[in-house]
Amino acid sequence: MANKDRILGLHLPHRAWWSAVGFSALIIFMVAVGSTDQFGVLTGIILVAVFSAAGTFLWMFPGSRFFVLAFANSLAIYTIIYFYLVEANFRNVREWVSAVGYLIPIYMFLVGVWWRREAIREASQAEGFRRERFSGRLFVWLLPVGFIAGLTFLVPGVKLETAGADVLLLALIGGIGLFVMVVSRQICLFLIDTGVMFDHLFMQMARMSRPAFAFFTLYSFSVIVFAMVYRIMDRITDMPIFLIEGKPETISFTESLYFSLITMSTVGYGDITPASEAVRIVASVQIMLGLILVLFAFAEIMRYARNPDAEGKTDT
Repeated sequence: MANKDRILGLHLPHRAWWSAVGFSALIIFMVAVGSTDQFGVLTGIILVAVFSAAGTFLWMFPGSRFFVLAFANSLAIYTIIYFYLVEANFRNVREWVSAVGYLIPIYMFLVGVWWRREAIREASQAEGFRRERFSGRLFVWLLPVGFIAGLTFLVPGVKLETAGADVLLLALIGGIGLFVMVVSRQICLFLIDTGVMFDHLFMQMARMSRPAFAFFTLYSFSVIVFAMVYRIMDRITDMPIFLIEGKPETISFTESLYFSLITMSTVGYGDITPASEAVRIVASVQIMLGLILVLFAFAEIMRYARNPDAEGKTDT
């Protein structure tokens, strides 16, 4: 088992691994629901395709945790692009054709990976692989895929009937599927490198959780304090000092929290605006404080990430 865990050279504690996969699963679920018109058969097909493909990778490459994570998230990106192209250029295709077209590149890629699994495993275990920085040639495989995807924008001008659009969609997607099957080794090497970067990213995020939580605590405290200031100012004046939806009204507790938050973040939607000079001055002070707090927190979080042992110490 220890030898299997060394495949692809990716390591992460069991609980952290489940957190990463769970986060990826949530993203994929959101993409599957959001990319379809209704929660139905097509949504189920997307979920089954993505998770079965990810499970196949885990079966072929035990221990490839973040490789699978990178692959699953790449499938989420592919899902968005595919259904965008279908909605933009193949509106009259039948639903089952759209589903089959979605599955073709995924499973043809899996066939290519199975065909070259030993070469991929050897490349991932090669000495110095993690130190190698891939050059731009690894992205060359994107050019033909992008070219075929670009051709789909010519389809609306052809005025095809439903049957013709079905055939054309399957032909174009079949071409993409055939190509990704042929270059599956190069794509896997890219995903492996991405998986290694995911590994470092999640470890770095875990390291920065403490200072990030400290910043969030101070930030939320400032929002609450200013919200209470706005609320008290409004209650001690005879006339409303806020315009809510363009009308002078007394600000409520939740509205004061909302106004404080959007002021602190410098968003300013305009649905609640100050109607007195005193409130404008306080809001200006809050904006400046928010900017200073964000800059200070960013600097401290980066310093903590570089040197956690220096927590609480000042620079000499």
